[in-house]
Amino acid sequence: MNKEVTLQDKDLSLVGHVRVSLVAQLGGTEMSVQELFALKTEDVVKLDQSCDAIVTLLLNGKPVARGELVAVEDNLGVRIVELVG
Repeated sequence: MNKEVTLQDKDLSLVGHVRVSLVAQLGGTEMSVQELFALKTEDVVKLDQSCDAIVTLLLNGKPVARGELVAVEDNLGVRIVELVG
């Protein structure tokens, strides 16, 4: 029987207090510099992903997990569906 190893199973006593920045990558788009500088308040920039696309969580630019966007009260959250090893 294989037990799934989680981050909680690791000994984090030496680094557990260190703060890190985690970024959720939703998608992207390409535009010209002219289009970029023409953007104004309330414009909408269409991304290359659908609303239900998988989100990648990046730690220092490297993927560490993938997940689904979820609503958490008045905020967005990510439900982890895969840890990237």
